[in-house]
Amino acid sequence: MLAALALLAAFACPEDQKLRLDLKDWKAALLAAGPGSDEQHLALAALRFQSVPGDGGPEADCAGKPAVEGVDVFEANLTGQKDKLVQARFRMCKGDKENETQALRIAVLVPLGEGQLCKLEGEDLSLDRRASDRPCENPGKLPRTLDFVELTAKGRRVVQAKDPSGSCEDPAGNTSSITTAFFEAQGAALKKIFETPLYDSTTQAQGRQLVARWKLTFGNAFPREIRLQRCVEGASQCEEPDVYVYAKAGGKYVRK
Repeated sequence: MLAALALLAAFACPEDQKLRLDLKDWKAALLAAGPGSDEQHLALAALRFQSVPGDGGPEADCAGKPAVEGVDVFEANLTGQKDKLVQARFRMCKGDKENETQALRIAVLVPLGEGQLCKLEGEDLSLDRRASDRPCENPGKLPRTLDFVELTAKGRRVVQAKDPSGSCEDPAGNTSSITTAFFEAQGAALKKIFETPLYDSTTQAQGRQLVARWKLTFGNAFPREIRLQRCVEGASQCEEPDVYVYAKAGGKYVRK
């Protein structure tokens, strides 16, 4: 009981990050709202999400009617306050080779009691990505996938985001890549604490393919060390691994 009270006291939410809404009702309202409707705009505004599409999105008329493909609510446990990560999935201009775009609107919400939530600020996990910007190999269904990992403290998790991208129609050659980044709740904000490529493939016009993979492993003690080893396909051996440690002073991973 004392430990729970200590955790509660340790989390403070700034007034401008507080929301008052029922998450279950909000999800139902967003799923029921028509593409591009006032109801959809109001639901996005209720969680202070940026509009869909965001800056740099397609300008075609079809972009003004984003369809909701689903809403996911995950038990995140980033703060120790039974927080949840909410992900709303949108698609615009489906089937339009030039303009089709997927959008994710993502927030971490911490319950405060009395119908209030705290939305973590800092890094925004939301993104828009054109369907044409996807790997040629194993493209997957989403432009970003999320996982939760105990990395910096036992009993607390961080968000791991994996982002695939690529180009499959360039006459000079095809590219496919995957990057990953880790985000930690620090106070009432999300902070990126580590980022690295995981996969990179380039196929040149003459058919030659260059492939590099990064092997990511973690130590056992908290905060866990990160070991990162790059392997190039066809090389006699992988490179010596780099080791990263969590620097509490800066709140991120640095090379050892």
